[in-house]
Parts: sequence; structure tokens; C-alpha cells
Amino acid sequence: MATLDVLIPHFNDSHGLDLSLASIARQTWGGSLRVIVVDDGSCADELAQAERVILASPLEIDLIKSAQNEGRPVTRNTLLDAAEAPFLAWLDAGDIWYEGKLQAQFHCIYQMIHAGIDLDSIWVTCNYDWKWEGRRRYKVQQNVGGDQLKDLFVGDKLRAYLWTLLGTRAAFNLTSRFDERLPRLQDLDYFISFVRVGGQIVAPEGTASHCCYLKSDVGRNASEIRACYATIFNKHKASLMGYGPQVTRRVRAKSDFVVARFAANNAAPILAAQYKLNAFINDPKYALYRLKTSLMRG
Repeated sequence: MATLDVLIPHFNDSHGLDLSLASIARQTWGGSLRVIVVDDGSCADELAQAERVILASPLEIDLIKSAQNEGRPVTRNTLLDAAEAPFLAWLDAGDIWYEGKLQAQFHCIYQMIHAGIDLDSIWVTCNYDWKWEGRRRYKVQQNVGGDQLKDLFVGDKLRAYLWTLLGTRAAFNLTSRFDERLPRLQDLDYFISFVRVGGQIVAPEGTASHCCYLKSDVGRNASEIRACYATIFNKHKASLMGYGPQVTRRVRAKSDFVVARFAANNAAPILAAQYKLNAFINDPKYALYRLKTSLMRG
């Protein structure tokens, strides 16, 4: 059995899958790994091309095909069910790992084993680069030293992205499964649920980035994303409100700005303006700060 299963959801992005698999093949970590790809009902041409990409890869890869498109949370639950290795990592088709990612994270794992820490309640995240289409790449630091639940709600210091993670299979099954009501933002809900049941997120030492998120908002429905935020805030209402009204307003205002960005980048300026207005209503001080920051960036 492989030491590590790398879990990849795929839907109509064979080129992105090729990039992701190539980045796994370049890892300097010398352990045994298997890749599990679940194709979520891609069209015939994309599925055929994905199969060619998989056949051309030097990696050990299992492909699971869904007869129809069931959505990302169902696909991720299928991946969890298929995983058998003692350690798991995630990578979305289209995103990439830098060659030292697994080595840095397993070094962190080995340090915790030496210290006698129970790994089955630990996820190891990492710093990453964020690359927008047509824009420069910039680094995002994962600050794991604060109140992790609060920081996940706010999303400034600690961000919820599965493809940054490495952990034991038991750790990824510590929380509930991916919420199939959430076509978007399943990562955020999954992270919050993990920390709420006692999970802890750690990170390798240093400031180096270990993976890259290749970002585009095009084709992502702002109203759908707003509905997912509402579901998450309602699901974790007691935990969120436990931080008081000021933090709750800040979290809601920030989500409005995120949704406004999606609307603006998908030719819906009026909707974007409405969400920004909601942000001002929720937290005027934060909204003014965001506006000032945006003007300074040009």
C-alpha cells in the first residue's frame, strides 16, 4: 500500500489535470504515493483527453468515473471513500504543488511524531502563491498561531484550501463529510467543522510557498456563492456569534465583498454594487478600509 494517497477531483479540465499531475511527479519527497482521480461526469472529449493524460503520467493513478456530474462535494466524498493510504493530500485539477511541498510537510509530520503528538487530529497546511489570470503572482502566508476558528471565519490570517493540506486518513475523517448542500465553499465549511471538533492546523516553519492556486472567477455564480456563505453561517451560527457582534459583522461584510468580486468579474456590476452596499451596512469601518485599500492599489 502507498504511504500517501493524493486526491484529485476533475471536471472538464484535462489540461489542468496534466499540470497538477506533472507537479506531483516532480516532488522531491521520496515516499510511495498513489493518485486517485474522480472524474465528475466530464464530457466525452474531456474525459478521453483526461484518460490520455493519466496514461502518459509516470505516476500510479486510479481513475474513478462518475456517470453524471454530481458536484464537487459529492466528488470529494467519493475520494475520501476510495482513499486507503495512512496519509492523504488533496490537489484540485488545475492547481500545482512546488517540488518541495510534500517533503516540507512530511518533515513537519516527522517532528510531531518525535514529539509524541497525536497526528490523528492534525492537518498540515502551507503557504501558497495566488496567481490570477493576467496578474502577477503573490504569496499568501498561513498564520496558524491564533484562534484558528475565528481566523477561518474572518479569512485574513488563515484560509481554507484543501490543496494546501497533508494529514492522516483518520484526521480527514475526524469531522463530518463534505456538505453536499454546498456547490461552493465546501473547503471553508470542512475546515471550520474540523477545528470545531478539536482539530488543529499546523504549518512547516519558514515563509516559503509550497503550492500555487491558479485563480479565475469567470463562470462562478455570485448568488450561488452568497447562498453557500449563508448556509455555512447558519450551520455554524453558535460558534460565529460566540465571538460577539463586531466579529460577526466583520465576517458577513467580508463575505459580501468576496461575492461582489465574483459578480464584478462575471459582468454583473449592479449586483456587485448591491453586495458592496450590504458590506457597508454590516461593517462600515471595514468597508471603508477595503475601499481605501482598493483605491491605493489602483
